[in-house]
Amino acid sequence: MSAVQSNTYGKLNRRQLLRLAGVGAASIALAACAAPPPAVAPAASGGEAAAPAQATATVIATTSMPVNTFDETLKRAKDRLPNIDLVVNANGWGNGGWDGYSDTLLTRIAGGEQIDVIMIAIEGLGLLSAKNVLLPLDDFVAADAPAQEILQNDVHVTLREMLQVDGKQMEYPFSWNNMVMYYNTAIFEEVGVTPPTADWTWDDFLETCLKVARVSGGADDRFAYSFWGSGMFGMAAWFFNNDTSPLTADWSASNLLDPKVAETVQFMADLILKHKVAPSPEGWEEWAQFHAGNLAMRTCGRWCISGSLEAEFDTYDLQYQPHNAGPLKTVAGTDGWGVATSSKNPNEAWEIVKLLSGPEASLDMVKLGGNIPALRSVAQLPEFSEFGPANTAIFYESLDYAATVPSPTNFNLIEPILNRHYATIWNGEKSVEEALQAAHDELQPEMDKLQG
Repeated sequence: MSAVQSNTYGKLNRRQLLRLAGVGAASIALAACAAPPPAVAPAASGGEAAAPAQATATVIATTSMPVNTFDETLKRAKDRLPNIDLVVNANGWGNGGWDGYSDTLLTRIAGGEQIDVIMIAIEGLGLLSAKNVLLPLDDFVAADAPAQEILQNDVHVTLREMLQVDGKQMEYPFSWNNMVMYYNTAIFEEVGVTPPTADWTWDDFLETCLKVARVSGGADDRFAYSFWGSGMFGMAAWFFNNDTSPLTADWSASNLLDPKVAETVQFMADLILKHKVAPSPEGWEEWAQFHAGNLAMRTCGRWCISGSLEAEFDTYDLQYQPHNAGPLKTVAGTDGWGVATSSKNPNEAWEIVKLLSGPEASLDMVKLGGNIPALRSVAQLPEFSEFGPANTAIFYESLDYAATVPSPTNFNLIEPILNRHYATIWNGEKSVEEALQAAHDELQPEMDKLQG
């Protein structure tokens, strides 16, 4: 989130949320508690025992999304699950990104706060699973035929498997994101540049950048392209479209010394330092600049549509990112809802997981310009295309070309390492080779610890 990714609405952008700092979380081992038996009313005055009263269970869910995304779901819960008092709150992002989010969540649970249902993206799933924070959902799913049918037939296998750990389904998929190219159609028309096609190459992309950019150091500069210059998700599709990745395919070791990694990073650095068609990512606000016409292209997931809806900006469309080697690829990261091992009401929590993951909640999110729904049926609704540009269908169809964002258990450590060393490239402090060697020397020992 998977994309990102993900706190993906409002005025925060995912690059800000993925600015990670390594904050160690205390190890937590939480045991699942059985739901308490229903309360029994005292005997009636006539000597006959009254029917047992149905207890109301409070279920608290915490989310990475703005809480108002689930306003309508709260109303549905009151109507459909009268024995459950649902509360939805937002989990803090700490120092930013999924590492900060995970650490904040672990701290809340360690402090004894009630949390029954948890939203987490794949970037934090490994850590929470290693800390025994989530109950596997397999038994719930096996006993629930409708939920099993949806999971098997309305959720793409890529998304379903992303939220599995050691073959166990740790979360029920809710939403996901990729990275695609957003481009300003008005600028392309003004300059006389043909819109990109799905098979465009890095050479095509650079040629386009040089045509649409207008950079002289003045207030009216127009950059060709802006990218998150850090981290796994923002850079992943660039690496994938050069048939490489910062980590090995099994996420067990650094792959930073692969020449294709250097080639990819050099291409990105040249956009900033050599061709001067892209700004340095640090401190650059893509959202406002794109909507103001000062930026022709950006890479983002569907969450960026929310800002365009808010700004009433509609002169843009979408395309896959350009590729250089290997097959066409995008990156995918998903989030979902899971049951906390600390919940005293796991059965009720499961009912809430289904409600929060359902088609109505998914459609609410779509209308806000949020993530791509995990449910194929929702992505096929007219509303999905309505709340987006002409090529909106690219979002869900891209799953056929998607590779999972690398998300090892120590994601919260490796992300900040990459961020710091990438930054020294974008600002011209170090060469690509120097920075990647330094990043490798720091990253590999952390990966070795996973093998211990």
